[in-house]
Amino acid sequence: MPELNLQEKAAQEAAIAYGNEFLRNDFPIGDPYIGALFLPQKPQTERKFKFWITPAVVQEDQKVLVSDWPENEDPFTQADLLNNEEDQVQELIFQIRKSLSIIYHESLANRLLALFNDAKEEDSASLGISVGSLRNFYIFFRLHTNLKCPTISLTPDYNIYASWRGEQNRVFSVHFLPNGDTRFVIFKPNDRHPGRQIRISGIATADVLMETVAPDSVSDWISE
Repeated sequence: MPELNLQEKAAQEAAIAYGNEFLRNDFPIGDPYIGALFLPQKPQTERKFKFWITPAVVQEDQKVLVSDWPENEDPFTQADLLNNEEDQVQELIFQIRKSLSIIYHESLANRLLALFNDAKEEDSASLGISVGSLRNFYIFFRLHTNLKCPTISLTPDYNIYASWRGEQNRVFSVHFLPNGDTRFVIFKPNDRHPGRQIRISGIATADVLMETVAPDSVSDWISE
């Protein structure tokens, strides 16, 4: 049986991220993650591939094996996936740090890196931070650069949960989902019943979230 050999080399670029600032957590589900772990750069590796193809001219019981991956080696492991996502997370955090238009870009990047590092220290096989959730968070802050710095924590699924608090026990909390959606909740005073609050919750994509909560004047107290 004829065999063809192909070679492919893959190199992973080092991700740069910094941070050491700790912010107090108010997330009701769990405690925040803090830490300072720097992940080493993954060395250059050589990958091998194997698959079967059928010749253009069909011959009875004949196939061509195109291989460059040992049969006992998985061509794409869970470790590869995690390393790729770790690179994306650290690159997004670095992008947030460089986004000078975002008022609290340094504080946000520091807190996110602390959460990521501590999650990886606690469980090296974990996501650290969901890439999709972080990307959704970044999009939101790029659209609304004048927001105050929220309290940030992680959900058990490693999604980002941000919360802003204002006077009269006002609260605006947002769970950034990986698919572009957000789950939000608002607590605000009940003017007709002093001492009691109104709770409003819903789901909206990150790009229309502030428009969705505009009737509740959220931007008046979470913006600079």
